[in-house]
Amino acid sequence: MKGTRIPSTAFADAWINVDSTEDPEFFVQLLDSTRAALLERARRSPTEFFAPLDVRPGHRVLDVGCGTGDFLRLLGPLVAPGSAAGIDLSETMIAEARRRTGADSSNVSFQVGNALDLPFESGSIDRLTATQVLLHIPDSATAIAEMWRVLAPEGVVAFGEFDWGTIAVECTNRELGRRFTRLACDELRNGLIVRELPWRLRNVGFDRIRVVPEVQVSLNPDAFHRWFIEPSMTHFKRIGGFSPDEAEFFLGDLQQRASQGRYFCSRTYYSILGSRSR
Repeated sequence: MKGTRIPSTAFADAWINVDSTEDPEFFVQLLDSTRAALLERARRSPTEFFAPLDVRPGHRVLDVGCGTGDFLRLLGPLVAPGSAAGIDLSETMIAEARRRTGADSSNVSFQVGNALDLPFESGSIDRLTATQVLLHIPDSATAIAEMWRVLAPEGVVAFGEFDWGTIAVECTNRELGRRFTRLACDELRNGLIVRELPWRLRNVGFDRIRVVPEVQVSLNPDAFHRWFIEPSMTHFKRIGGFSPDEAEFFLGDLQQRASQGRYFCSRTYYSILGSRSR
């Protein structure tokens, strides 16, 4: 039907069509909530937080899928008089990123752009980041090749992705818990992309690849619960993965477990870095 908006909880389609969803602002709020703790760490010590990227004054940095640009604004002062640029498919995200960027961040810029056709010259970027982006891109191989193209010799690329197959949500009905993990992984376009990234990076020419895991554990319902677990039920019911009764039981059980001090959720996040030696 013409004019129909994409549900904000449509896993495979929503993130690459933010501006065409029922509520584009939902994704701005989601990023703010789920990245709050990580952003606080970055703000406390940007130099320490971005140390793996080895950024230096004069570097040209690109953030692919920059969202609201909060991390890029912290990178700007570290690379000045170099530049910090962000691209995102979403006009909503870019507008918000620009709104949040003050006049004092003169070396930070944002533009609408596609990871499959990066609007930068070959070899023009010294450092490139892409956080939770490749899991959404239909042709991730082309995106990685584009990142290789724009990166300068001795450039460094840093990816951040969850292994969605590692999500563990403890439910009294453990079959429902296992089903949630399977659906969460399978309904994302590239839910297991992190497992392929090392060899994909090697295939296009990256070397000095490092993989750094971080297990995140929640003992109480947190931003991940509110902005991923709960909205997921809407999608899982829509596709028939959970019946209405099962979804109600699942969410109710998690709340009951939380009230009893028995809530448990974990997931593994990976930082993957690579270099372009030639």
